[in-house]
Amino acid sequence: MKADQADHFPVLIVGGGASGLLLSALLSRQGVRSLLVERNSTTCDHPQAHVVNTRSMEIFRSLGLDSEIRRHALPMGTSHVRWVTDLAGRQLAALNLAPPPKEIVLRMAQSPAPQASCAQDRIEPLLANLAAKGPGRVEFSTEMVDLETAPDGVTVKLRHGGKERVVHADWVVACDGAASPTRSLLGIAMEGPEALAHVVGIYFHADLSEFASARPAILYWTIDTEAPGTLIAIDGKERWVFHAAWDVERLSLESYTKEQCKRILRRAIGADVDFDIRSVRPWTMAAQVAERYRAGRVLLAGDAAHRFPPTGGFGMNTGLQDVHNLAWKLAAVIEGKAGSVLLDSYESERLPVGRGNCDWSARNAAGLDKVIGPGAAHEAQRLADGAVSFEVLSAQIQEIADREVGHFSALGRDLGFSYETGALVPDSSQPPEREDPDRDYIPNARPGARAPHHGFVKEGKILSTLDLFDGQWTLLAGAAETEHWRSAAAAQGLPIAFVGVGVDVEDPSGGFASLYGIDAGAVLVRPDGHVAWRCRDGVDDPGATLRHALAKILGNP
Repeated sequence: MKADQADHFPVLIVGGGASGLLLSALLSRQGVRSLLVERNSTTCDHPQAHVVNTRSMEIFRSLGLDSEIRRHALPMGTSHVRWVTDLAGRQLAALNLAPPPKEIVLRMAQSPAPQASCAQDRIEPLLANLAAKGPGRVEFSTEMVDLETAPDGVTVKLRHGGKERVVHADWVVACDGAASPTRSLLGIAMEGPEALAHVVGIYFHADLSEFASARPAILYWTIDTEAPGTLIAIDGKERWVFHAAWDVERLSLESYTKEQCKRILRRAIGADVDFDIRSVRPWTMAAQVAERYRAGRVLLAGDAAHRFPPTGGFGMNTGLQDVHNLAWKLAAVIEGKAGSVLLDSYESERLPVGRGNCDWSARNAAGLDKVIGPGAAHEAQRLADGAVSFEVLSAQIQEIADREVGHFSALGRDLGFSYETGALVPDSSQPPEREDPDRDYIPNARPGARAPHHGFVKEGKILSTLDLFDGQWTLLAGAAETEHWRSAAAAQGLPIAFVGVGVDVEDPSGGFASLYGIDAGAVLVRPDGHVAWRCRDGVDDPGATLRHALAKILGNP
């Protein structure tokens, strides 16, 4: 394959789902030209994922998208999950996920961007619009059909409208979904079970307020012999998805005609209401992670790199955070500010996160196995046969729900993940001890951790430390050593924004130095908001100290 010189791109992104579109937008913000190709004609028209966790909302906040996402999201007051015979029928169990007032105050101190429930089909157009504003290009109805890798780049054959063309890219990022043709061409295997369950997702519009208003919820799990599944309130108004358990050994996909889907919905709702089926999508619940995230100049991200059960809502979020980690590294390598070895840190940082989130999601699914999907049908049959009373079954389901409540409240996993190796310089500190690492988040500025949120005031306006990072290197130091570290930041070979706490911004609580663990030293935060290096105390030559740290981080000799 040969590519015309005009068809050369620093980065080619294969796949225009949420991860691919976010990567395109982030690269554009870094000034990197990219080409994104997506085989479908537009962004997804099926809700798919809907949980946007706190870390992802922080990323969207940095892009100015958080308000729009909340506009499309389920109202924040909706906080229950319920187990019901059907939507109009009897409730068997429930969990109220709203934190108590003290915890709300604590969470506000931990992040300015609480999580949301906003469906993927509303998020992707926002990202596509943002991606279109930069130097990157987005081409829909364009499929990657082949690629050849070489030491100096990747040659890729694309097909659009029956015509083929060849482009050359310095780097390719595969964001092409769970079935990832790119991953298959590279021969990268997936590790873990590929089929924990089979599901058919039915997206429909209906006014279900007659039944849902009295018992509002994010999720309703139906305990029914014929329609076991999960009813998801997408916007709290008319948009709904029912994920029906699919017995692949008994039913073919073709059996899910529109009429059959209507029968399933009527059974799950428990009433004959008017509804409009918009789309029907089969999917397979898996718990798999790619054996590696990089093959030469091709990298995997999003569902191409990992497939999780939805229990916990970390699938899309992990993919978004993959590309948030990757974008600045690609930019640094392409601009000659870092060696290509920096991209090795993408795998060393993100692969452990992917494996951890996959295992956790699978454990959550196993914990609820008795009361969701086929397990729910079995329990419904016991109830129908008189083998168990309604009251006893209700108590049993409530006991399981109470035991598994942790997977609905996992701020420790959401914000508390930390990179142990990679593009960072470790210090001698140890990770904070947590009673429950999934639930409990303890803010800290240990290298590898997400730089914690802390409130400042600048020119009379309140801002977060997170607002300072915004896709750029940032060095923070206290007032006493401000000018020494400011000069050190200015003397480096790449732009570093410097913030003197107590000089450039006010610290009304006076808690910054303690939170970030410094005295006369400084903290260097990467463009993705993770701490790269920390110097607790003053040094004789701040410029040389910082230069040495950056060389280690960026892989420069």
